[in-house]
Amino acid sequence: MAKQGLTLEQKQTQRLALEQQRLLGLILEKNDAEMAEFIDNKVNEIQALEKKSDDENDDYGSDGDNRQTGDRDREGGDTTSSGEVNSDGDDDTAAWYRYFANNRSRDDEYYAPTAVSEKTLQEYLAEQLGELELDETQQIIARAIVGNLEDDGYLRRSVNEIADDVTFNDGYVVDARQVEQMLATVQTLDPPGIAARDLRECILLQLRRKPRSEDVELAITMVEKYFDDFAAMRFDTMARKMGVSSEQLEEVFKHQIRRGLNPYPGSAFGSRSDSSQQVTPDFDVELEEETGRLTVTLRNNIPALQISESYVLMNDRYKSAAPLSVKETKEKKQIQDAYQRASMFIEVLKQRQETLFNTMSAIVKCQRDYFLHGDERDLKPLGQQQIADMIGKDVSVVSRAVSNKYVQLPWGVKSLKSFFSEDINGSSRHEVYDDLKKLVDGEDKRHPLSDDALCDKLKEMGYKLERRTVAKYRDALKIPSSTIRRKMAR
Repeated sequence: MAKQGLTLEQKQTQRLALEQQRLLGLILEKNDAEMAEFIDNKVNEIQALEKKSDDENDDYGSDGDNRQTGDRDREGGDTTSSGEVNSDGDDDTAAWYRYFANNRSRDDEYYAPTAVSEKTLQEYLAEQLGELELDETQQIIARAIVGNLEDDGYLRRSVNEIADDVTFNDGYVVDARQVEQMLATVQTLDPPGIAARDLRECILLQLRRKPRSEDVELAITMVEKYFDDFAAMRFDTMARKMGVSSEQLEEVFKHQIRRGLNPYPGSAFGSRSDSSQQVTPDFDVELEEETGRLTVTLRNNIPALQISESYVLMNDRYKSAAPLSVKETKEKKQIQDAYQRASMFIEVLKQRQETLFNTMSAIVKCQRDYFLHGDERDLKPLGQQQIADMIGKDVSVVSRAVSNKYVQLPWGVKSLKSFFSEDINGSSRHEVYDDLKKLVDGEDKRHPLSDDALCDKLKEMGYKLERRTVAKYRDALKIPSSTIRRKMAR
């Protein structure tokens, strides 16, 4: 009998651990505004859970029993919601932290940018997904795909990576085939072209939604079968291959593609990393000019939660070993389940705050020169795996932690995603972008530099890049091809 009880207890513990992991993955992606609504729903759902009153919140910030200190280890242990990074790059381990209360006094004079009132691309897509008949696993996969879309509407993570995210973070064992199937569903949503993995797929997704006609079929053929020629606007070459006139193809391009399609389907919703867009930052990083000390603050505007006193008392009462009636046994299980769920949710919120703060602190350490001077040329090559290693988490956790998160700096608001770029011969992508833009700005507009010419010039500057990579970066900077730039200069 004892063995059976032990087995049941192990299964329950495993179930709670899996649910806790899945919940943490879900709330890591949410910003403060989204968390406020999510917490309200949880308080209504879990009877044992309640918000602390204003008086209790005040005590929360001053009562030593409700605050903690701790040395933050390098593997992602205890941390603070407001901590300093000194000139040596080490944290001030004496800083206090509070997980749920706002870490600013009510008397502080505090001005924050206003959150955007327009829907984000993710919110717009989520609404459409809610109208589809999807099972739970499909919904989880679809949300993961939508959450990984870039500001321009493209999906640049592989289906294998997303499958791993869903399996390890959400607790649903899925494979790349299932993700590919749900990707096809997401690609049917508006705006047309959303969730494409490259420009070719983006254009084809939009063309295939148009009413079928001879011109639309010609446009699809150009893009689907002769994309290299299409990208270089070699109409004569495509015309010979397709058995039509180049003039007809130019007209098709003008009316069916250039005027009717959007190569950046997410752009209508604004860039989340655009500092001119009004957003509500999740962090502050402040510089003390005299000492060079950087202070990282997690704004932490989510409410303080607690287990209601009545459930605490009832849970304590049922801890006794006294014999219980059938009715009391059922009531005991309900109370203990609600108590456990409330306790788990509070613990997961604590883990969320720790993970967010650890992630931001690690970014500041890696990009210290940028945070001291604000010059984007000081941004070093940085991958999410490097941050994951620093805080002792999986890279998928870091990906969720930086998603849709912003930091307030003395010179503006920055997206956390903007601090990451690959290593390109010891330089960051930001430096390559800067030099590529300078080359295009300084070219002879009547004889613009081709991607091959840009590639050669960048190689002379020390960047060992392939032509297709240069074209990808040019596209990311929204710089037209040399053929289009030449036509624009006429």
